[in-house]
Amino acid sequence: MIVGPAERLPRLGLWMELAEVGRGGSEGTCKRFRSEAYSHKILQNLHDLWTAESFTDVEIECDGERFQVHRAVLASSSTYFRAMFTVGMKESRSRDTVLLHNIPSSVFSTILDFIYTGQIFLTQTNVQEILIAADLFELREVIESCTDFLKSQLHPTNAIGIFRFAETHSVQALKSYAQAHIFRNFPQVVEEEEFLETPKDILLQFFESEKLKVDSEYQVLQAALRWLMYDISWRKPYVFEVLRTVRLALISSRLLEQCTNEVSDCSIQLALRSLQRDLRSKRGSLVSLLTQPRKSAKKHIYVIGGSHKELGTGWKQISESTLDSVQVFDTFQKTWNRASSMEIERILPGVASLEGLIYVVGGEQESKILANGEVYSPQEDLWSFIEPMIIPRCAFGLTSWENELTNESFLFAFGGWVGEDIGGSIERYDPYSNEWTLLGDMEEPRFSMGCFSYNGLIYLLGGCTHTQRHLKNLSSFNPITTEWTQLAPMKVSRSQMGIAILNNCLYVMGGSSRHSEVLKSVEKYSFEKNEWVEICPLNVGRANASSQAVDGKIYCIGGDQTHENNFFRAQVTLSTVETYDPLTDSWEECVNLPESRSEAGSVVV
Repeated sequence: MIVGPAERLPRLGLWMELAEVGRGGSEGTCKRFRSEAYSHKILQNLHDLWTAESFTDVEIECDGERFQVHRAVLASSSTYFRAMFTVGMKESRSRDTVLLHNIPSSVFSTILDFIYTGQIFLTQTNVQEILIAADLFELREVIESCTDFLKSQLHPTNAIGIFRFAETHSVQALKSYAQAHIFRNFPQVVEEEEFLETPKDILLQFFESEKLKVDSEYQVLQAALRWLMYDISWRKPYVFEVLRTVRLALISSRLLEQCTNEVSDCSIQLALRSLQRDLRSKRGSLVSLLTQPRKSAKKHIYVIGGSHKELGTGWKQISESTLDSVQVFDTFQKTWNRASSMEIERILPGVASLEGLIYVVGGEQESKILANGEVYSPQEDLWSFIEPMIIPRCAFGLTSWENELTNESFLFAFGGWVGEDIGGSIERYDPYSNEWTLLGDMEEPRFSMGCFSYNGLIYLLGGCTHTQRHLKNLSSFNPITTEWTQLAPMKVSRSQMGIAILNNCLYVMGGSSRHSEVLKSVEKYSFEKNEWVEICPLNVGRANASSQAVDGKIYCIGGDQTHENNFFRAQVTLSTVETYDPLTDSWEECVNLPESRSEAGSVVV
């Protein structure tokens, strides 16, 4: 039979397909009709019969409540009921009441609503019980709906609970999704009450994973100690078993000693000292001496784009270029490697990471302010273009931000230099729709400022405005309420500085001052106390440096400083790198960049 194209018959809600009978047939053309509305009408009629208790042929009792239903409808919806009504069980022959145990009547009523309508209403209160019942009745569509609902509700406060629920009831898709959420947000998850009540076997399963996304192994040690101390009288026998899963060889001896002295329980102190002696003696009987960082640990600093300026020869006193290259520093191996270059050279771009991808947008190229953007996949070493910003900008603030209420993630762009003026607009990028949206304006146009997100808020500090060349102020922005809050100002006015977050504190280093001075000074801000203190300065003054916090230390990379010779004055880029250790309050030299650069963006992945 040869089937021709389908055509719509108006008003009837039908589709017609022309079908020609095979050669030699005497019946001529055959027309087949299919109704889109028929299946919906049948379901609606069955629902009406059910609510009117017409033609029902079996009664089911749950939790003291009785439901009149149709055998055929339940059997066609669920293999559980099909087996009950067709394989010789007494329920298949009797009109007596069928008793279902351990199913709340409200849950069974919701299940019946789905069977007779194809719709189900899920809430945080009923979803787990409905999922259990749907699994019993083998209602795949309801299981999938409940799984999707619970996935949408995942948060550090409930991730372990959802994981344990999924594991108990063998919902593999939900279990895997919840586990990935726990690994991805491990530092936040371990701060919640659920973590403290986690069974030991599940705890060890987490600690042994290569997929824990931590800033340093010290976070794993802190989590282990917190879990042990929560109920030390019962958990004391597990001290060595738990601590062996922590890669102690990756934690500095000074930090281990400090941690040991702060522990109040003698048995844990003894265990930690035994592990430290094993490390120092290099016996390796208690702790692996060849421990590598976890595969998902944050350990790579990406330095992206920027400018290269060096003193020239002859009549050309300065040689400069705009970079599209990407250098990657492995903080454990202490080596620089090159990743694929961007498609476009960029000075002062916005750079941020979001869900494992690196976004680079805007910047300047050959005196042209850019709006376009690119996204980089570290797994594939591949760049691809994204939708451009609405307003071209460079020297602006870009940061990622997650809405903890909806689990949605966005990029936010603030201000910047927009061509002939200072910008004051705010844009938001949705990676799922690949769209930018203008959200309004900042309190005051600003560029060359620091920008970062922390604990649900976005912060801006320093920079330049129409009225002030260099600012001290620190302010926070709430993306949900759009409210701005002024916080304690820095001690030194600055722009073009490096910023990093470490141990719940903000560090600001270097930059430019109001007297065109390149700064060495470094300040630390306590979010808890809302106060600034000056700490050990950089060894080398630098502006427009790239800075990141990794594995308990801060890296300040490249940047530029002023070179003066007689009447000649120019900014020259640096290749040097410094690291700050908060335990010693000191900066040390690190492995230099392969090529000096400034005005670059950077992220840690």
